[in-house]
Amino acid sequence: MAHRRDQIVALDEHRDASGHHVSLRGRLDVRSVPDLRIVLHRVVDDGTDDLLLDLAECEIGDATGFGVLVECLRRARRGSRTFCIVDADDRTHRLLRRARMSHVVGHVDPADAVVVPAAG
Repeated sequence: MAHRRDQIVALDEHRDASGHHVSLRGRLDVRSVPDLRIVLHRVVDDGTDDLLLDLAECEIGDATGFGVLVECLRRARRGSRTFCIVDADDRTHRLLRRARMSHVVGHVDPADAVVVPAAG
């Protein structure tokens, strides 16, 4: 049985005055999470600013996909870093509520993120 290569998750990131933005596109599941986990751990560990995770174009495929989000939250907390899921589909919102993690969900309008003035 051949492994499916369409299980790739795209990750885009940038920093601005509102924090470190990470957008995921694709399906988070047992096939896509191993490589993504390494990248997400680096992203969480390499910063101190707010981590804003955009899941609007991301689908949680299974428990492994959901687990990597929980890992990021815990890792961010250990590093005293704020972690917020700024956008997600309805299914992901339901999963987060059931896991009693709805407190990490917010919504940041991308237009608002650009106009936030830098502290100084």
